[in-house]
Amino acid sequence: MMIAASAFVSSAACGSTLLGKWALSVENPEHRAIATLKVEFTDETARSCLGGDWKVVKVESASTLDENFFPASDPLAYRIENEQLTIGRNEMCDAYLLLEGALNGPTVIGTYRTFGHFGSTQRGYFSLRQTF
Repeated sequence: MMIAASAFVSSAACGSTLLGKWALSVENPEHRAIATLKVEFTDETARSCLGGDWKVVKVESASTLDENFFPASDPLAYRIENEQLTIGRNEMCDAYLLLEGALNGPTVIGTYRTFGHFGSTQRGYFSLRQTF
């Protein structure tokens, strides 16, 4: 089991590719799912106000209890750096929404935060799992 996870991380980090379909859940500070999305990670270059090699996240479906908590209909992008996955709303400059977590197999768990002129604030958590 450990070998499979290591192979996944190595492949994903080197190829900057997350293959297949994924289920993304964005949670509030109490770990209650507020937005759920089915996504696919592409190799298409994304527009971003942040520096780095950002690629497009294709949202196949989404449902949300509060569009203001996590705007699932906005364009999303991702990058992989040092075995860390960041998914973000990056086209709205200085009002970034970022999901950040370590790549560790078919599941990624991490934090959800805002980032802009006035600093960074944690808004909750997220989980991402491969659905194939």
